[in-house]
Amino acid sequence: MGDLFCDICGRGPVRAQIQIEGARLLACGACMGSGKVLQRFHDDEGGAPVTDAPRPAPELGGEEIVEDWASLVRQARDRIKLPLSVVAERISEKESYLDAIENGRLAPSLAVARKLEKELDIKLIEKSGPSVAPSAAASPQGRYSAPTLADMLSPDKRKKGK
Repeated sequence: MGDLFCDICGRGPVRAQIQIEGARLLACGACMGSGKVLQRFHDDEGGAPVTDAPRPAPELGGEEIVEDWASLVRQARDRIKLPLSVVAERISEKESYLDAIENGRLAPSLAVARKLEKELDIKLIEKSGPSVAPSAAASPQGRYSAPTLADMLSPDKRKKGK
């Protein structure tokens, strides 16, 4: 797959594009089992054409859920004195899903957060700027590369290597 590397571990070659919790990632053979395979890429020696999928561009100004979503949802629902079952019915979501959101076990998706904002008259979504800086980890060719999930999840490994 040329000079594309796995978004999860940073190794190559890329074998597939996968989806994990709504995010589309390029994955090597070892990591492609981590999510739903959207598109497989074939080796040159297999005779099948290689599909070149570009690396997704980082979002420059997206939206994200506020940190204290659980308490905001619970307080708003208590303020207007609506049972959880009524809110769930009004926004067409399962009561157990809303209970998990209120108790902080699950973060709401952007779509559900929008429905909750409208129903409970609260603010759950905020604009976010670019949050990922270029990686200081060098690629195998000695060039700098975009950060991988491994870079973000294990910063202590990078420190030990220095």
